[in-house]
Amino acid sequence: MQFDDIELMQLQFCMSETKKMMMHPSEHRRHASITKKIEDEMQRRKEATGAYTPEGVMRQLEEEIKFFEDKLKG
Repeated sequence: MQFDDIELMQLQFCMSETKKMMMHPSEHRRHASITKKIEDEMQRRKEATGAYTPEGVMRQLEEEIKFFEDKLKG
């Protein structure tokens, strides 16, 4: 699966919200495994591209603004 930075951040949020709903120990292990993979990928992107930093967020917002401006121009 491929997620953009915002989708990955949303997935991290969803995982943190569902953690309190886990009951069985095996659920906790799977949840922890998935959460670690998400956090590892977010850290990798932060180091590689500056994602999740103020500069990275600004760059991504500028790209989105340009996309919508170009779309409006036709």
